[in-house]
Amino acid sequence: MIFLQRAVWRTAFPISRSSQVYRRPPQIKSLVRRVRCSSTRGSTPKNTPASSKIALKKTSYPERLLVYHAGTGRTVFLGCMKVTTIFIFSFFTLVVAPSHFYAEAEPPWVAIGVLLSGIIPMVFVAYITGPFVTYIHLRLPAYARHSREMLMRYTKSLPNDALLDITTMNFIGKPRVTRVKVADLYPIKERFGMANYARDTDLINSNIPWYFPKAVRQFGVHSNTSKIMGGDVWHNIANRISKK
Repeated sequence: MIFLQRAVWRTAFPISRSSQVYRRPPQIKSLVRRVRCSSTRGSTPKNTPASSKIALKKTSYPERLLVYHAGTGRTVFLGCMKVTTIFIFSFFTLVVAPSHFYAEAEPPWVAIGVLLSGIIPMVFVAYITGPFVTYIHLRLPAYARHSREMLMRYTKSLPNDALLDITTMNFIGKPRVTRVKVADLYPIKERFGMANYARDTDLINSNIPWYFPKAVRQFGVHSNTSKIMGGDVWHNIANRISKK
């Protein structure tokens, strides 16, 4: 009889499964979402300054390595000499020569001599100091930057496409950087021995407008040894160029 009453009651009032499922209150749901977001944020790696410093320490040498330096004293002296000859030329040309030219008691050749005395020093200094090299930087691949052993191994067998950034001084003493390949350089002896390396610039100058300065063709490296890294790297580069 009891079982029959239960069966009748279940058929009259069916119980849905959805009413038996436990539902979380909205406050608990928002709290669970906050906890999940904080855990995911803490697990993601961050680019901290410490990690960036560790990555930088993996390479011992920069990509643009200084391999030759002519010396600060020599560079400053030549730069000052260039500027001084320009001032001498301006003074003799604009002040001294006109005063002698318009003087009635002096012949005209005196003014011409004064004018030449201001032009010749400037032209001579610009001619002999034009190829003077102040800095040479070598572009290193990634594998040659990790240790000195890898660096020396790379410089002893430089490829033809190895790049050099050669810094010279222009007419007024301003630095001028020229990027050349090692295979393009060859030894010479020009400009009274002041230029000992050169490259072919005919193709480059043909693509430059006439109002732009021409490409640097001659370079003068006047120190047998460089104080940078004991001069070993530059010695290997010089031997590679002299094999031509």
